[in-house]
Amino acid sequence: NGHENRALWQSIPGGHSPVHSIIIDPADPKHLYLSSSGGGSYVTLDGGERWVMFSHHAKAQTEEARVFISQTAAAVPPGWDPASITDFHHMEMDPKDPNRLWAQAHWGVFRSDDGGRSWEDVTHMKEPQGLPSFHGFPITVTKREPDAAFVVPLEMGTDNLRTVLGQFTVYRTRDAGATWEPLTNGLPGPDDFQSCYRESMDTDGLESEGVYVGTSNGHVYASIDGGDRWERLPGTLPPILSLTCAVN
Repeated sequence: NGHENRALWQSIPGGHSPVHSIIIDPADPKHLYLSSSGGGSYVTLDGGERWVMFSHHAKAQTEEARVFISQTAAAVPPGWDPASITDFHHMEMDPKDPNRLWAQAHWGVFRSDDGGRSWEDVTHMKEPQGLPSFHGFPITVTKREPDAAFVVPLEMGTDNLRTVLGQFTVYRTRDAGATWEPLTNGLPGPDDFQSCYRESMDTDGLESEGVYVGTSNGHVYASIDGGDRWERLPGTLPPILSLTCAVN
């Protein structure tokens, strides 16, 4: 980006994959998770002295994802299950339960209830209340409602950044991913193909919990009732790479 202090930031030696989704356990600052693009997701219990990969425990289960994976299996290292996840696009820790992790991956949406040791594919594409696509970038978790989370599915393409069928849709689960509900009231479409990036959605934790999502066109949409109704906030920004709620 064009930030005036960009030149002051440099990567340290070692590693070849961009790192994102750095998560710190609020109860233990030495317990961290991180994801890297194409390089896997890792956990440390000692403040970074030792890292252990855990994302390979997540395996794509939807038929659609496995068909797509079969077309790229030749590039998978020997001994790896092609369905294993090496790239969580975005990962969130549930603020109500540090053992519960949510992840939007290249091949689906996943949930872990044991700190990443095992994962469940909760995409459910074939089911009436499933997601329309296994692909996407942002995912966010409610700070109040026990089993609720939000994702924005995207169509696979050369740019990986297309809303499904031209309708910008946020999907909500209230049962830990067993079912998903499309939310479009106040969101743009049809024939709308803006998208959103991995860090561009958040919740505010207020009693009537608000949800906010920023788009590649620089628009911010807000819902003050948990996603039932949306309103575009005034103004147009550059493409929104990251959005975080700060409650005063």
